[in-house]
Amino acid sequence: MSVNERVAATITRLTTSMWFLYGLILFVALWMRFAPAMGWDRAPSYPVMLYWVNLFQALMLPVLAVGQAVLSRSGEARAAHEARVVDRLEAMEWRLLAMQEAADAQRDRIEALLRRDG
Repeated sequence: MSVNERVAATITRLTTSMWFLYGLILFVALWMRFAPAMGWDRAPSYPVMLYWVNLFQALMLPVLAVGQAVLSRSGEARAAHEARVVDRLEAMEWRLLAMQEAADAQRDRIEALLRRDG
């Protein structure tokens, strides 16, 4: 994974968390409460806040799209690896089953010989 892909994946993981949502809600609440009093925006404070929220969304959209693609690719690679592991385990299981059947057959032959000789 390239540096850009790692950055996009990290940003995607962070911005899709509940903690990020809580922070965003807190930021908007604080903005609405204190921005007019501090002179950043005249009441109502919605126009400037709306501008910043829209700018944030416009900037985050391509980053989140790339991050989702990167995370999707890594998930697909992980699923393919797990499928290969499951296939190997299944092959081993079949070999063990064949060995168990051969051991059972050998045991049956030995028991039959012991019964015949005894």
